[in-house]
Amino acid sequence: MALSFQQRKNRLLLTGAAGVLLSALAVVLIMVLGNWVFIRLDLTAQKAYSLSPASRKLVKELTDPLVVKAYFTPDLPPPYNIHERYTRDLLTEYKSASRGKVRFEFVLQSPPGEFEKRASEAGLVPIQFEQMGSDQFQVKRGFMGLVMYHRDKTETLPIVKNVQQLEYDLTSRIAKMAVRKKKSIAVTSGHGETDWRGASAKVAADLADLYDLKDVPLLDGATTPLEADALLIVGPRQKFDEKSLRAIDQAIMRGIPAAFLIDIKSFVAGRFFVTAQDAGLGDLLKHYGIVVGDRLIFDAQCESIGLVQNLGGYAFTTNLRYPYIPMVDRIMNTHPIGRGLEVVSLPFTTSVDPVQGLPGTVHFTPLLYTSAQSWFAKAQPSFSVAPNEIPRPKPDEPHGPYSVGGVLEGIFTSYFQGSSSPKTQVVVLGTSRILDPSLPAVTGADGLLSNLLAFLSKDDTLAGIRSKGEIIRPLRPVTVAVRQAVKYGTLLAATLSCVGFGLWRWRRRQAWRTRITAAFVPKPSPSS
Repeated sequence: MALSFQQRKNRLLLTGAAGVLLSALAVVLIMVLGNWVFIRLDLTAQKAYSLSPASRKLVKELTDPLVVKAYFTPDLPPPYNIHERYTRDLLTEYKSASRGKVRFEFVLQSPPGEFEKRASEAGLVPIQFEQMGSDQFQVKRGFMGLVMYHRDKTETLPIVKNVQQLEYDLTSRIAKMAVRKKKSIAVTSGHGETDWRGASAKVAADLADLYDLKDVPLLDGATTPLEADALLIVGPRQKFDEKSLRAIDQAIMRGIPAAFLIDIKSFVAGRFFVTAQDAGLGDLLKHYGIVVGDRLIFDAQCESIGLVQNLGGYAFTTNLRYPYIPMVDRIMNTHPIGRGLEVVSLPFTTSVDPVQGLPGTVHFTPLLYTSAQSWFAKAQPSFSVAPNEIPRPKPDEPHGPYSVGGVLEGIFTSYFQGSSSPKTQVVVLGTSRILDPSLPAVTGADGLLSNLLAFLSKDDTLAGIRSKGEIIRPLRPVTVAVRQAVKYGTLLAATLSCVGFGLWRWRRRQAWRTRITAAFVPKPSPSS
């Protein structure tokens, strides 16, 4: 039986209402399920909003809750206004990966006085932000930091300065508080090595929470085979004898990665004078495939130092650029040792290069380069390095950049016998002064050493965290004409799209009405 026009209309209305009701019910069910099932899709090129497997594994194995409190001042100027949003997204990933063991909250930002008081009590440091408006210049004071609580331990990230390294900053602090098996680092002693683990050394205190740092005396060689996840030799001033060299060689032959932080000059701070120094490691390193230079490097791109001068009975401190502390910003960031490092200052460094004819079983990767405005210092055993006696090189004189740090990876042959090692690593840095407690703290030392130990010891938690690359990507500058074309083109396109869609819908409805009407108009009989 054919349906009437009104019956067809009622059926369509009923079907449409049922569809809307079912759609609303599906949305409600999805929202309810979202409380238990967390699904996010990261489509960024660098997977900027996803955690590394190492971070996921660490927080998943937490036995007790970890609470993160975030302090962010509202309305920070660009690009810092993005940091809060990214921090919230990354903490959400930690919460999901930990199955709820990681909890976080953003501290209420009002009233401002109470917020600043709570942030200061939590150990955060206020920073100043400069903001340039169309008709004014403002300096704003604010906070953007985190405090983490786990059991009876507390860790603070005073400033979320680098969002590319935020995952590393968070995971390294969680690792300090979590119960996990520490990697062991053997630190040689007995040859006048730099005492970088004194009571006042903050970097050593931080690393002691992550690694088992143990002294290994090598003055008369090792009576037992050296056992550790990595070997660290920092600034020896006395010459290694054959027994000590054999102990180091045998450790590398057993596959233990090693790092050599070598000084070729002894620095007398009070006189700004350097003298020759040889720890007897040059031939050993050359056998493995690395040549350590015999001349210091000075660089126009350098740190500043404060000199106290007495004039007329008054003491004045003058800041001077000091070329013998190069500021290195050419860093191999794709290598785990260079991850997240922007600048590293290297006092009294020398060159580190591969030997000619490097064996095919070994590969050399340069890690750090000085600037193009760097030169070799005097080829003399002893000379003054006072700020007022820095050489003035000529424009056509040979200059940098120079490699001042590198890593050898592969299979090495023994320095004493014909045996070979399994695949391992040897890292060489042209200075140990980055850890010298008698010198002021230099830029990037703690980050470089943290990366170095994580790489050598194959610490799955810290070495496995990748840098996020460029997260904040500002738009490329364009001309005024292009900006106007995009602006008005977008407005016009949006308007025309709405008008076009309306006309299309109107034509569809007109056609539908015509078909319905035609279906119910009686057709003339053939006889008529």
